[in-house]
Amino acid sequence: MIIDITQITKIGKVYREGSPSLKVEKIKCLEGTKKEYTTTLFSCGVHNMGTHIDVMSENVELKNERLIAPGIKFDVSDITDKPVKLADLDLSQVREDHFIFFQTNWDKYRNDDEKYKAHPEISMEVIQYLVEKKVNMIGIDTLGLGRGKNHGIIDVFLGERGIYAIENLTNLNKIPESNFNVYCLPMKIEGLDALPARILVEV
Repeated sequence: MIIDITQITKIGKVYREGSPSLKVEKIKCLEGTKKEYTTTLFSCGVHNMGTHIDVMSENVELKNERLIAPGIKFDVSDITDKPVKLADLDLSQVREDHFIFFQTNWDKYRNDDEKYKAHPEISMEVIQYLVEKKVNMIGIDTLGLGRGKNHGIIDVFLGERGIYAIENLTNLNKIPESNFNVYCLPMKIEGLDALPARILVEV
């Protein structure tokens, strides 16, 4: 069974305050000539593209081997009043090159901007541990692994080490905690420091 854990990027939705939201419009090309045609133009701030990978550099090329790999999930939906710590997790299943997902169930608030911004976060000690274990990428069903200034600190920390954050996932409650494969399919667009991506899980 294939489960899509990608959020739909909605027109006008603001994930990152101050960032241009998705705009879609019909435009005419070669207008006034016999070759005139209509097409669709879209634009959006890349960190506002719903589900995306924060590679934090325009020069990152993700090798194909990283895009399909096993994954594990931590259900941390009962932890909302403090950062998720190492002591909160069963780390015995963490493996090198695995995708790691954190299920907070906060995606249910994605249409409530104020609530969605007040999401749970993962502590830096957990992030450092996962980096030391050489995991593949780390995803979460919130705006980011950290909240406020911690969001950027974690994104930069991971980006500098080649282990990237995947933000704004959904449907993590529909996948098991282990024994699944992840298909991570970023768009191939030049010059971006965050890659819009379709993320599928096979169970």
